Amino acid sequence: MAINTTWNIEIGPEASRTDFTSRVMSMNVRQSVDVNVIGRGQAVITLLNKDGALTPGGGGTYSSTDWFSQGMYINVLTDVGGAQTEEAVFHGVIVDFTLQDDGVFSTVTMTALDGLTVAAKTVGSQINSTNAYNIVYSALVDRNGIVFPRLGQSNAEGIVSYEYPYTQPQVGVGIFQTIRPTTYADALQTYLIPSVNDVTWATNITSSASVTNYNIISLGQTTTRANSSPNRQTYEFAPAGSVVDSKLPFLDDGFVQEFNNDTLITQAQVAGSVTGATTQTATASTNPTYGNRTVQYTSTLTETDTVSLEVATRLVNRYSTSRFSPTQLRTSASLVESQAKNAAEDEWRYLLSIKYGLWQQLVVTWTGSGAASQTAYCIVKGRTINVTPSDTIVTLQLGNWADNHGFILNTDRLDIDRLG
Repeated sequence: MAINTTWNIEIGPEASRTDFTSRVMSMNVRQSVDVNVIGRGQAVITLLNKDGALTPGGGGTYSSTDWFSQGMYINVLTDVGGAQTEEAVFHGVIVDFTLQDDGVFSTVTMTALDGLTVAAKTVGSQINSTNAYNIVYSALVDRNGIVFPRLGQSNAEGIVSYEYPYTQPQVGVGIFQTIRPTTYADALQTYLIPSVNDVTWATNITSSASVTNYNIISLGQTTTRANSSPNRQTYEFAPAGSVVDSKLPFLDDGFVQEFNNDTLITQAQVAGSVTGATTQTATASTNPTYGNRTVQYTSTLTETDTVSLEVATRLVNRYSTSRFSPTQLRTSASLVESQAKNAAEDEWRYLLSIKYGLWQQLVVTWTGSGAASQTAYCIVKGRTINVTPSDTIVTLQLGNWADNHGFILNTDRLDIDRLG
């Protein structure tokens, strides 16, 4: 047997979703994560509307639906001839609806964004204390301030899962001090997340006790999925025709290698928001070589100047070296079906998962023109998934593994997963 890939697309309130899979003509999912930014996800689906069921005011089944209060749930299912196993690929909230109708043929295109991106537009956030990073983060996304769409439930909030395995660092402001970011996006993006160099993103949507839960992952200051985390995966890719065991095949025409010139950091400036805090600057030894490639995070919630310098130093230690490595890799469901072994089913499904597919190690082996075989260790920083009735094309955006990963003793390898 071969690895089969199918899709399930549902729209509606969290507790009573409607299956729209049979109407889907095409689908595009884009997701990205990185250090010091809120991860972002977007899905665009085009639905067949020849029967007019989706036309607003047209008298069809969904003519009176309030589309902007609905969730969009995209899941993948895989099997090797037996029972199917399912994973969430994108869950979000509909933010755009476009009808195309010439009187003969009609389609509807819907766009959804991940729930954290939508809710973070809420105004009125404030930070007025010092506490552990996870406590501050959870408080900012709970139901008491930020407004997540309820999707038919009585309430809604963000639920953050923290994969940082050690004591969380302290963040915040001084006694009797209050800062009021313009929006919750500002509170998270400008103040909180750069305080620890976090990697964080929204995953799936679930519900419990009439509350819609927007689940979020935070990797913390090592930007690393701990070895103890059940979410940690490694994906191995080999050229089509030489795929064995649980490895996955990739397409030659979508494989790109580049220098990391656009992401070099040779100087970092970080400052906290505590009264009296000063900007701390870390400068790499490569600064005279590559010029001043400076990043600034001067409104963080670092507790002291010493911590600010540690955060700045961590950035230049990781990103100040010029490297030539893979930045893009492409594969497809049809290629996996024809080339991969059944043992790779879990790897393929997890690669598509919003929970397991991002910020994971990817190992790719290839042979270039006139060159010896090479193996590169990368990290998955984003992906674009294009789905049509004929195939699923997955394009992965990659970063250098050593730069983006904290070393884990007894798990990672010296000279490949460097200390950092």
